[in-house]
Amino acid sequence: MAEDAAIIDPLMHGLRSKGLKKGSVSLVGAVAIGLAATAPAYSLTGALGYGAEETGYQLPIVFILAVIPMYFVALAYKHLTDAAPDAGTVFTWGSKAIAPHVGWMGGFALILSSILAGVGAAGILTNATAVWLGMEHSPVWFDILVATVFILLTTWLVARGAEESSRTTLILTIVQYGGLLLFAIIMLTAVFRGEQSPTAESFSWEWFNPFAIHDFSSLLGGFLVAIFIFWGFDASLAMSEETSGTPEQAGRSGVTAILITVATYVIFSVAALAYAGIDPNSPTSLTHEGNIDDVFTTLATGSIGTRGAMIAALVVGLSAFSATMSTVMPTARGLLSMATYKAVPDRFASVSEVSSTPKFATWVIGLTSLVIYCVLDVISDSVVADSVYSVGIAIMTYYVVVAISSVVYFWRTAFRSWRTAMGQVILPGIGALVLIPVGVVEAYMMANPDNGSGGSILGIGMAFVVGVLSLAFGAVLMALWNLKAPAFFRGETLPKERT
Repeated sequence: MAEDAAIIDPLMHGLRSKGLKKGSVSLVGAVAIGLAATAPAYSLTGALGYGAEETGYQLPIVFILAVIPMYFVALAYKHLTDAAPDAGTVFTWGSKAIAPHVGWMGGFALILSSILAGVGAAGILTNATAVWLGMEHSPVWFDILVATVFILLTTWLVARGAEESSRTTLILTIVQYGGLLLFAIIMLTAVFRGEQSPTAESFSWEWFNPFAIHDFSSLLGGFLVAIFIFWGFDASLAMSEETSGTPEQAGRSGVTAILITVATYVIFSVAALAYAGIDPNSPTSLTHEGNIDDVFTTLATGSIGTRGAMIAALVVGLSAFSATMSTVMPTARGLLSMATYKAVPDRFASVSEVSSTPKFATWVIGLTSLVIYCVLDVISDSVVADSVYSVGIAIMTYYVVVAISSVVYFWRTAFRSWRTAMGQVILPGIGALVLIPVGVVEAYMMANPDNGSGGSILGIGMAFVVGVLSLAFGAVLMALWNLKAPAFFRGETLPKERT
């Protein structure tokens, strides 16, 4: 049996220890990190309105369709974690299976997506804080002050250690999932009592009919939003070097997280659509201009009252808090791995002897998020909207690298069994073939200022500037580091390997 397992999941060689503490994250804690990184309350309040605006009452089936390629990528993550439980994840796997430059860009895309998600979380939290203080429109100085306190606090907590961070994340995850379940039950109860919005349609199984989607543009727009809210399940896998149990057990955490997440989103979206509807002229609708950036607060206010808004703001704030913690943790470890293999400056390879965490990398991630937030808050019409749309291109970039890495690495051994061929090569390959054209079309759409907040620079949409040009900036950084320290790019520190 052990021999068969070795054939199915051939191990990668030449991986290095990074000084992280094995066993500091439990298997349950690893799943919680994946769930917290998807941040259901934060993701839904920032993206549910935009998704409903794009796809209408077909939003539940769009969520299900969007999770299919994500699930295929999750399978690639699982098998690559079995073969190489490395904190660098996409960076390490892309470098070993495809080429150093591909791995480097995959690692940068992961870092970029985490930073942009942190920026979006800060925007959501400032909105929630304004609700708590009864502010209808918060000034820029207030937003920057709240975001500064929020980002510095979460970064400090993550820097204290994986054990403490994962424990905090588990508690916050339980709270936000409990809050979502409670609100879904309250909305469904109101619907059964006939207390829903007068413009909302009654529930219909047609909402799950993919052929009822209006047009391809609607499907694509909802798909892009859905990718944002499903992103994050892989956060737990960057903690594999610190997770208790075997690499195979750690690899399952990502698959478990994404299955729980899709069930949560479908149930909540059905409840929200049936309760609030999608009429943009209705003040209680998901797509009303006053609600679209923060639908969770609107839903809670309508179903519970003023106290509901306060509770919703608290749940969303906790969700944004835990999401930021659970994305900073793996991102800092990605930087640590890149430095370990000489792909970035050695300073990022330092690990605290006390907390066994990469403190320097952690603070760099946190402070970079803060700087980008401050800039966007000044020049963007909506930090939340631009973050939701722009982060998608970075997410799809590194997910495609993971999927192709699985195809290339396992190609020679996977077809000895139909099951492993499906999980390691065929399904990840299909996932990549779906995400690549979607990413190209998304980049094209983001150039139009009408997508995202409506803001632009020189006529180019802010979402494009933030998402695509940031990746281009990463390519420039890679070229400069290649000139300064070419050993990694020559394959000397992390040799390419194909079984």
